[in-house]
Amino acid sequence: MSTAVLNHDQPAGHASAPPATAKFGMIMFLASEAMLFAGLIGGYIVLRLSMPQWPLPLEDGRVVHLPWLLTGINTVFLVTSSFTLHFAEVQVKKGKSGLPLIFVTILLGSLFVGIQCYEWWHLHHEGLWFNSGGVYGSSFFLMTGFHGVHVLVGVLLILWCFLRQVFTRCFTPAHHVALENISLYWHFVDVVWLFLFAIVYLWH
Repeated sequence: MSTAVLNHDQPAGHASAPPATAKFGMIMFLASEAMLFAGLIGGYIVLRLSMPQWPLPLEDGRVVHLPWLLTGINTVFLVTSSFTLHFAEVQVKKGKSGLPLIFVTILLGSLFVGIQCYEWWHLHHEGLWFNSGGVYGSSFFLMTGFHGVHVLVGVLLILWCFLRQVFTRCFTPAHHVALENISLYWHFVDVVWLFLFAIVYLWH
């Protein structure tokens, strides 16, 4: 991710991209990410429609079903984190720090990653992994893993915002484009997950 997209809430005299340019850069970055996810989702749908049985059975004939209920609860955590980050940005625009809501967003994002790691561990224990279950296993772990990395990056970016706000109070009503751009990224990651959850977990 280009530093021009993020490094713009700097002290006076420091050369940086204008806010509009930084926001445009983030939008272009998210557009490229949308194409990547569209390719993954499109490939999954083609595979899903071409298979007479889905999920595919393992070598021993067992079929491992995804824990849709646990993942549904995890989805609620991720969607809620979008609201907390949005209202944190609203508070910053009103002259407040927004720190409590930013911190809650970090907790919810971290919880999502933790539960997904537990889900992967559970599925591996059941016998479903990258090299088992045919294209079903490989496509599932590729899609959820690719998205999970994006969530982890988002959590780290929000943590970066939190620490900057704690020590420098750099986000103000007049200067908060870095927080705004990271919010756009976070909302994008959340929307992508809703598509993944519906297609991968709920489509039987």
